[in-house]
Amino acid sequence: MATEPGSGQRFPALDGIRALAAFGVVLTHVGFITGRSLQPDLIGPLLSRGDCGVTIFFLLSGFLLYRPFALHAMGLAPRPLVGQFLWRRALRIFPALWLTVVITLALITTFRVRASDYLQYLLLIQTYDNHDYDPNLSQLWTLAVEIAFYALIPILAALVTRGRRAPEAVLRRQFVMLTVLAVEALVFNIAENHSSLIHSQALLWLPAYLDWFAVGMGLAVLTSVPTSGQAFGRVRRVLQEWAGSPGTCLLVAAVLYLISTLPLGIPRALAPATFTQWTAQHYLYVGVAFFLLLPFVLGDGGVAGRVLGSKVASVLGNLSYSVYLWHVPLMLLFQRELGYREFHGHFIEVLSLTVVSTVAVSAASWYWFERPILRYGTRPWRRSGVEPPTAAATTAARQSS
Repeated sequence: MATEPGSGQRFPALDGIRALAAFGVVLTHVGFITGRSLQPDLIGPLLSRGDCGVTIFFLLSGFLLYRPFALHAMGLAPRPLVGQFLWRRALRIFPALWLTVVITLALITTFRVRASDYLQYLLLIQTYDNHDYDPNLSQLWTLAVEIAFYALIPILAALVTRGRRAPEAVLRRQFVMLTVLAVEALVFNIAENHSSLIHSQALLWLPAYLDWFAVGMGLAVLTSVPTSGQAFGRVRRVLQEWAGSPGTCLLVAAVLYLISTLPLGIPRALAPATFTQWTAQHYLYVGVAFFLLLPFVLGDGGVAGRVLGSKVASVLGNLSYSVYLWHVPLMLLFQRELGYREFHGHFIEVLSLTVVSTVAVSAASWYWFERPILRYGTRPWRRSGVEPPTAAATTAARQSS
Protein backbone atom coordinates (compact mmCIF):
# COMPACT_ATOMS: atom_id res chain seq x y z
CA MET A 1 0.00 0.00 0.00
CA ALA A 2 1.32 3.43 -0.92
CA THR A 3 1.95 5.78 1.98
CA GLU A 4 1.28 9.48 2.11
CA PRO A 5 4.31 11.72 1.64
CA GLY A 6 5.32 13.32 4.91
CA SER A 7 7.73 15.67 6.59
CA GLY A 8 9.72 12.75 7.98
CA GLN A 9 10.80 11.54 4.54
CA ARG A 10 14.53 11.80 4.00
CA PHE A 11 16.55 12.13 0.81
CA PRO A 12 20.03 10.96 1.85
CA ALA A 13 21.49 11.02 -1.66
CA LEU A 14 21.15 14.81 -1.75
CA ASP A 15 24.11 15.12 0.64
CA GLY A 16 26.33 13.44 -1.93
CA ILE A 17 24.89 15.54 -4.74
CA ARG A 18 25.69 18.71 -2.79
CA ALA A 19 29.27 17.52 -2.40
CA LEU A 20 29.54 16.77 -6.12
CA ALA A 21 28.18 20.21 -6.95
CA ALA A 22 30.62 21.95 -4.60
CA PHE A 23 33.66 20.16 -5.95
CA GLY A 24 32.44 20.70 -9.50
CA VAL A 25 32.61 24.43 -8.84
CA VAL A 26 36.12 23.99 -7.38
CA LEU A 27 37.21 22.17 -10.54
CA THR A 28 35.90 24.86 -12.86
CA HIS A 29 37.54 27.68 -10.88
CA VAL A 30 40.91 25.94 -10.72
CA GLY A 31 40.60 24.98 -14.39
CA PHE A 32 39.95 28.58 -15.36
CA ILE A 33 42.61 30.28 -13.23
CA THR A 34 45.31 27.85 -14.43
CA GLY A 35 44.15 28.01 -18.05
CA ARG A 36 43.44 24.26 -18.15
CA SER A 37 39.77 24.72 -19.02
CA LEU A 38 40.76 26.98 -21.93
CA GLN A 39 42.58 24.17 -23.72
CA PRO A 40 40.93 22.88 -26.95
CA ASP A 41 40.96 19.23 -25.89
CA LEU A 42 38.32 17.03 -24.28
CA ILE A 43 39.16 17.87 -20.66
CA GLY A 44 39.11 21.65 -21.04
CA PRO A 45 35.44 22.01 -22.01
CA LEU A 46 34.40 19.50 -19.33
CA LEU A 47 36.19 21.51 -16.65
CA SER A 48 34.74 24.78 -17.88
CA ARG A 49 31.15 23.75 -17.11
CA GLY A 50 31.65 22.67 -13.51
CA ASP A 51 29.82 25.83 -12.50
CA CYS A 52 26.67 23.84 -13.28
CA GLY A 53 27.07 23.04 -9.60
CA VAL A 54 25.53 26.44 -8.86
CA THR A 55 22.38 25.36 -10.70
CA ILE A 56 22.28 22.19 -8.64
CA PHE A 57 22.59 24.26 -5.46
CA PHE A 58 19.67 26.45 -6.48
CA LEU A 59 17.45 23.47 -7.34
CA LEU A 60 18.35 21.83 -4.04
CA SER A 61 17.41 24.99 -2.16
CA GLY A 62 14.12 25.19 -4.01
CA PHE A 63 13.36 21.55 -3.24
CA LEU A 64 14.48 21.24 0.37
CA LEU A 65 13.33 24.60 1.64
CA TYR A 66 9.99 24.76 -0.11
CA ARG A 67 8.95 21.18 0.65
CA PRO A 68 7.69 21.82 4.22
CA PHE A 69 5.51 24.62 2.82
CA ALA A 70 4.29 22.36 0.01
CA LEU A 71 3.39 19.63 2.48
CA HIS A 72 1.42 22.12 4.54
CA ALA A 73 -0.39 23.37 1.43
CA MET A 74 -1.45 19.79 0.70
CA GLY A 75 -2.72 19.33 4.27
CA LEU A 76 -0.01 16.80 5.16
CA ALA A 77 2.03 18.82 7.66
CA PRO A 78 1.62 21.72 10.07
CA ARG A 79 2.32 25.25 8.91
CA PRO A 80 6.08 25.98 9.05
CA LEU A 81 7.00 28.77 11.45
CA VAL A 82 8.30 31.58 9.26
CA GLY A 83 10.38 33.15 12.03
CA GLN A 84 11.99 29.81 12.81
CA PHE A 85 12.60 29.14 9.12
CA LEU A 86 14.37 32.47 8.59
CA TRP A 87 16.34 32.12 11.83
CA ARG A 88 17.69 28.72 10.83
CA ARG A 89 18.59 30.04 7.41
CA ALA A 90 20.47 32.93 9.01
CA LEU A 91 22.32 30.55 11.34
CA ARG A 92 23.32 28.34 8.44
CA ILE A 93 24.50 31.11 6.13
CA PHE A 94 25.89 34.06 8.04
CA PRO A 95 28.30 32.79 10.74
CA ALA A 96 30.41 30.77 8.27
CA LEU A 97 30.15 33.57 5.72
CA TRP A 98 31.27 36.21 8.21
CA LEU A 99 34.23 34.09 9.30
CA THR A 100 35.35 33.65 5.69
CA VAL A 101 34.89 37.31 4.78
CA VAL A 102 36.75 38.66 7.81
CA ILE A 103 39.74 36.32 7.43
CA THR A 104 39.89 36.82 3.66
CA LEU A 105 39.76 40.62 3.79
CA ALA A 106 42.07 40.87 6.79
CA LEU A 107 44.72 38.28 5.86
CA ILE A 108 44.42 36.94 2.32
CA THR A 109 43.38 39.58 -0.19
CA THR A 110 45.97 41.83 -1.81
CA PHE A 111 43.38 44.54 -2.47
CA ARG A 112 43.20 47.69 -0.36
CA VAL A 113 40.39 47.02 2.10
CA ARG A 114 37.99 49.68 3.37
CA ALA A 115 35.31 49.46 6.02
CA SER A 116 32.67 49.50 3.28
CA ASP A 117 34.14 46.30 1.85
CA TYR A 118 33.40 44.43 5.07
CA LEU A 119 29.89 45.86 5.18
CA GLN A 120 29.08 44.93 1.58
CA TYR A 121 30.21 41.31 1.84
CA LEU A 122 29.00 40.68 5.38
CA LEU A 123 25.48 41.79 4.37
CA LEU A 124 25.67 40.18 0.90
CA ILE A 125 24.73 43.37 -0.91
CA GLN A 126 27.91 43.61 -3.00
CA THR A 127 26.22 42.73 -6.30
CA TYR A 128 23.74 45.59 -6.15
CA ASP A 129 26.25 48.44 -6.53
CA ASN A 130 29.19 46.92 -8.47
CA HIS A 131 31.12 46.37 -5.25
CA ASP A 132 32.04 42.71 -5.84
CA TYR A 133 35.44 43.46 -7.35
CA ASP A 134 37.59 41.30 -5.04
CA PRO A 135 38.23 38.00 -6.88
CA ASN A 136 38.81 36.23 -3.55
CA LEU A 137 35.10 36.61 -2.78
CA SER A 138 33.67 36.45 -6.29
CA GLN A 139 31.74 33.25 -5.52
CA LEU A 140 29.56 35.02 -2.96
CA TRP A 141 27.17 36.39 -5.58
CA THR A 142 25.22 33.14 -5.38
CA LEU A 143 24.63 33.63 -1.65
CA ALA A 144 23.15 37.07 -2.34
CA VAL A 145 20.70 35.31 -4.66
CA GLU A 146 20.01 32.58 -2.09
CA ILE A 147 19.08 34.89 0.78
CA ALA A 148 16.75 36.85 -1.49
CA PHE A 149 15.06 33.55 -2.32
CA TYR A 150 14.74 32.67 1.37
CA ALA A 151 12.86 35.90 1.96
CA LEU A 152 10.55 35.14 -0.97
CA ILE A 153 9.61 31.57 0.02
CA PRO A 154 7.12 32.43 2.82
CA ILE A 155 5.44 35.00 0.57
CA LEU A 156 4.98 32.53 -2.28
CA ALA A 157 3.75 29.87 0.13
CA ALA A 158 1.19 32.27 1.58
CA LEU A 159 -0.11 33.12 -1.88
CA VAL A 160 -0.76 29.52 -2.88
CA THR A 161 -2.34 28.55 0.44
CA ARG A 162 -4.58 31.58 0.76
CA GLY A 163 -8.11 30.44 1.51
CA ARG A 164 -9.24 26.91 2.23
CA ARG A 165 -8.95 24.81 -0.91
CA ALA A 166 -8.92 21.13 -1.81
CA PRO A 167 -5.52 19.53 -2.56
CA GLU A 168 -6.37 19.34 -6.27
CA ALA A 169 -6.95 23.07 -6.44
CA VAL A 170 -3.82 23.74 -4.37
CA LEU A 171 -1.75 21.60 -6.73
CA ARG A 172 -3.00 23.52 -9.75
CA ARG A 173 -2.34 26.81 -8.02
CA GLN A 174 1.18 25.66 -7.16
CA PHE A 175 2.03 24.93 -10.76
CA VAL A 176 0.51 28.20 -11.96
CA MET A 177 2.78 30.00 -9.49
CA LEU A 178 5.84 28.03 -10.63
CA THR A 179 5.04 28.74 -14.28
CA VAL A 180 4.80 32.44 -13.50
CA LEU A 181 8.22 32.33 -11.84
CA ALA A 182 9.75 30.62 -14.87
CA VAL A 183 8.20 33.09 -17.29
CA GLU A 184 9.31 36.00 -15.12
CA ALA A 185 12.92 34.80 -15.27
CA LEU A 186 12.80 34.64 -19.07
CA VAL A 187 11.24 38.08 -19.37
CA PHE A 188 13.76 39.55 -16.92
CA ASN A 189 16.70 38.08 -18.84
CA ILE A 190 15.36 39.36 -22.16
CA ALA A 191 14.84 42.81 -20.67
CA GLU A 192 18.30 42.81 -19.09
CA ASN A 193 19.90 41.95 -22.41
CA HIS A 194 17.92 44.36 -24.56
CA SER A 195 17.39 47.32 -22.28
CA SER A 196 19.68 49.85 -20.63
CA LEU A 197 17.14 50.44 -17.86
CA ILE A 198 18.26 47.43 -15.80
CA HIS A 199 21.43 47.43 -13.69
CA SER A 200 24.58 46.10 -15.37
CA GLN A 201 24.84 43.35 -12.74
CA ALA A 202 21.22 42.29 -12.95
CA LEU A 203 22.18 38.79 -14.10
CA LEU A 204 23.55 38.29 -10.58
CA TRP A 205 20.15 38.99 -8.99
CA LEU A 206 17.38 36.63 -7.95
CA PRO A 207 14.90 37.38 -10.79
CA ALA A 208 17.35 35.93 -13.33
CA TYR A 209 17.30 32.55 -11.56
CA LEU A 210 13.73 32.19 -10.36
CA ASP A 211 13.16 29.51 -12.99
CA TRP A 212 15.96 27.39 -11.49
CA PHE A 213 14.43 27.70 -8.03
CA ALA A 214 10.99 27.02 -9.51
CA VAL A 215 12.15 23.68 -10.92
CA GLY A 216 13.40 22.65 -7.48
CA MET A 217 10.14 23.84 -5.92
CA GLY A 218 8.26 21.83 -8.54
CA LEU A 219 10.07 18.68 -7.43
CA ALA A 220 9.11 19.53 -3.85
CA VAL A 221 5.47 19.81 -4.88
CA LEU A 222 5.61 16.49 -6.72
CA THR A 223 6.87 14.75 -3.58
CA SER A 224 4.10 16.36 -1.52
CA VAL A 225 1.04 15.29 -3.51
CA PRO A 226 -1.39 13.03 -1.57
CA THR A 227 -1.67 9.52 -2.97
CA SER A 228 -5.29 10.30 -3.89
CA GLY A 229 -4.29 13.36 -5.96
CA GLN A 230 -5.46 13.30 -9.58
CA ALA A 231 -4.31 16.65 -10.98
CA PHE A 232 -1.50 16.45 -13.55
CA GLY A 233 -1.71 12.69 -13.15
CA ARG A 234 -0.19 11.84 -16.53
CA VAL A 235 2.79 14.16 -16.05
CA ARG A 236 3.40 12.82 -12.56
CA ARG A 237 3.26 9.22 -13.75
CA VAL A 238 5.77 9.91 -16.53
CA LEU A 239 8.18 11.61 -14.14
CA GLN A 240 7.79 8.75 -11.67
CA GLU A 241 8.64 6.26 -14.42
CA TRP A 242 11.72 8.28 -15.36
CA ALA A 243 12.77 8.41 -11.71
CA GLY A 244 12.47 4.63 -11.58
CA SER A 245 15.27 4.41 -14.14
CA PRO A 246 18.17 6.29 -12.50
CA GLY A 247 20.65 5.13 -15.11
CA THR A 248 18.60 6.73 -17.88
CA CYS A 249 18.18 9.96 -15.92
CA LEU A 250 21.90 10.22 -15.22
CA LEU A 251 22.68 9.48 -18.86
CA VAL A 252 20.36 12.28 -19.99
CA ALA A 253 22.01 14.63 -17.47
CA ALA A 254 25.44 13.66 -18.80
CA VAL A 255 24.41 14.21 -22.43
CA LEU A 256 23.01 17.65 -21.61
CA TYR A 257 26.22 18.48 -19.77
CA LEU A 258 28.26 17.46 -22.80
CA ILE A 259 26.09 19.59 -25.05
CA SER A 260 26.70 22.57 -22.75
CA THR A 261 30.45 22.24 -23.40
CA LEU A 262 29.91 23.09 -27.07
CA PRO A 263 30.46 26.66 -28.31
CA LEU A 264 26.71 27.32 -28.16
CA GLY A 265 27.20 28.08 -24.42
CA ILE A 266 29.09 30.89 -22.68
CA PRO A 267 32.64 31.28 -24.12
CA ARG A 268 35.27 29.51 -22.08
CA ALA A 269 37.65 32.45 -22.44
CA LEU A 270 37.07 36.00 -21.21
CA ALA A 271 34.95 36.99 -24.22
CA PRO A 272 31.49 38.28 -23.29
CA ALA A 273 28.56 35.95 -23.91
CA THR A 274 25.76 36.78 -26.28
CA PHE A 275 22.16 36.55 -25.12
CA THR A 276 21.75 33.32 -27.10
CA GLN A 277 24.82 31.74 -25.53
CA TRP A 278 23.85 32.75 -21.99
CA THR A 279 20.29 31.52 -22.48
CA ALA A 280 21.32 28.21 -24.05
CA GLN A 281 23.66 27.44 -21.18
CA HIS A 282 21.09 28.58 -18.62
CA TYR A 283 18.51 26.05 -19.79
CA LEU A 284 21.00 23.26 -20.46
CA TYR A 285 22.22 23.59 -16.88
CA VAL A 286 18.72 23.38 -15.44
CA GLY A 287 18.16 20.27 -17.55
CA VAL A 288 21.32 18.69 -16.14
CA ALA A 289 20.31 19.52 -12.57
CA PHE A 290 16.72 18.33 -13.04
CA PHE A 291 17.62 14.91 -14.40
CA LEU A 292 20.40 14.55 -11.83
CA LEU A 293 18.00 15.13 -8.93
CA LEU A 294 14.91 13.40 -10.32
CA PRO A 295 15.77 9.75 -9.46
CA PHE A 296 16.84 10.70 -5.93
CA VAL A 297 13.77 12.73 -4.95
CA LEU A 298 11.07 10.67 -6.67
CA GLY A 299 12.88 7.37 -6.09
CA ASP A 300 15.76 5.83 -4.18
CA GLY A 301 18.29 6.17 -7.00
CA GLY A 302 19.36 2.51 -6.86
CA VAL A 303 23.08 1.89 -6.47
CA ALA A 304 23.91 5.52 -7.18
CA GLY A 305 21.51 6.57 -4.44
CA ARG A 306 23.21 4.31 -1.92
CA VAL A 307 26.65 5.66 -2.85
CA LEU A 308 25.53 9.29 -2.70
CA GLY A 309 23.75 8.63 0.59
CA SER A 310 26.73 6.91 2.22
CA LYS A 311 28.38 8.16 5.39
CA VAL A 312 31.37 9.57 3.51
CA ALA A 313 29.08 11.43 1.11
CA SER A 314 27.08 12.74 4.06
CA VAL A 315 30.22 14.13 5.70
CA LEU A 316 31.31 15.81 2.45
CA GLY A 317 27.80 17.19 2.04
CA ASN A 318 28.05 18.79 5.47
CA LEU A 319 31.34 20.39 4.45
CA SER A 320 30.11 21.55 1.05
CA TYR A 321 29.01 25.03 2.14
CA SER A 322 32.41 25.84 3.64
CA VAL A 323 34.11 24.27 0.63
CA TYR A 324 32.20 26.71 -1.52
CA LEU A 325 33.16 29.64 0.73
CA TRP A 326 36.85 28.87 1.15
CA HIS A 327 38.10 27.37 -2.09
CA VAL A 328 38.51 30.62 -4.04
CA PRO A 329 40.59 32.60 -1.50
CA LEU A 330 42.74 29.53 -0.77
CA MET A 331 43.21 28.80 -4.47
CA LEU A 332 44.33 32.36 -5.21
CA LEU A 333 46.57 32.39 -2.13
CA PHE A 334 48.45 29.27 -3.22
CA GLN A 335 48.77 30.47 -6.78
CA ARG A 336 50.20 33.80 -5.64
CA GLU A 337 52.56 32.40 -3.00
CA LEU A 338 53.95 29.78 -5.39
CA GLY A 339 54.53 32.37 -8.11
CA TYR A 340 52.20 30.73 -10.63
CA ARG A 341 50.91 33.13 -13.27
CA GLU A 342 47.23 33.18 -14.18
CA PHE A 343 46.31 31.00 -17.18
CA HIS A 344 49.84 29.52 -17.29
CA GLY A 345 49.34 25.97 -16.08
CA HIS A 346 50.06 24.04 -12.86
CA PHE A 347 46.51 22.69 -12.78
CA ILE A 348 47.30 19.51 -10.82
CA GLU A 349 49.41 21.34 -8.23
CA VAL A 350 46.86 24.10 -7.66
CA LEU A 351 43.94 21.65 -7.63
CA SER A 352 45.63 19.34 -5.12
CA LEU A 353 46.59 22.16 -2.76
CA THR A 354 43.18 23.78 -3.07
CA VAL A 355 41.19 20.60 -2.41
CA VAL A 356 43.31 19.39 0.51
CA SER A 357 43.46 22.77 2.24
CA THR A 358 39.82 23.57 1.58
CA VAL A 359 38.59 20.25 2.97
CA ALA A 360 40.77 20.69 6.06
CA VAL A 361 39.58 24.25 6.69
CA SER A 362 35.97 23.28 5.94
CA ALA A 363 36.10 20.34 8.36
CA ALA A 364 37.42 22.61 11.10
CA SER A 365 34.74 25.18 10.29
CA TRP A 366 31.91 22.63 10.33
CA TYR A 367 32.84 20.65 13.45
CA TRP A 368 34.18 23.50 15.60
CA PHE A 369 32.15 26.47 14.41
CA GLU A 370 29.13 25.90 12.16
CA ARG A 371 27.62 22.80 13.76
CA PRO A 372 27.93 24.09 17.35
CA ILE A 373 26.27 27.35 16.31
CA LEU A 374 23.42 25.49 14.62
CA ARG A 375 22.89 23.31 17.69
CA TYR A 376 23.11 26.14 20.17
CA GLY A 377 21.12 28.54 18.04
CA THR A 378 18.16 26.19 17.68
CA ARG A 379 18.12 25.07 21.32
CA PRO A 380 15.68 27.80 22.43
CA TRP A 381 13.07 26.41 20.03
CA ARG A 382 13.19 23.10 21.88
CA ARG A 383 13.23 24.61 25.37
CA SER A 384 10.42 27.08 24.84
CA GLY A 385 7.84 24.43 24.06
CA VAL A 386 7.47 25.62 20.48
CA GLU A 387 6.77 22.81 18.07
CA PRO A 388 10.17 21.41 17.02
CA PRO A 389 11.32 21.64 13.43
CA THR A 390 10.03 18.92 11.15
CA ALA A 391 12.49 16.35 9.91
CA ALA A 392 12.26 17.95 6.49
CA ALA A 393 13.18 21.33 7.93
CA THR A 394 16.10 19.83 9.84
CA THR A 395 17.34 18.07 6.72
CA ALA A 396 16.93 21.27 4.71
CA ALA A 397 18.94 23.26 7.23
CA ARG A 398 21.79 20.78 7.04
CA GLN A 399 21.72 20.10 3.32
CA SER A 400 21.05 23.60 1.98
CA SER A 401 23.57 26.35 1.85
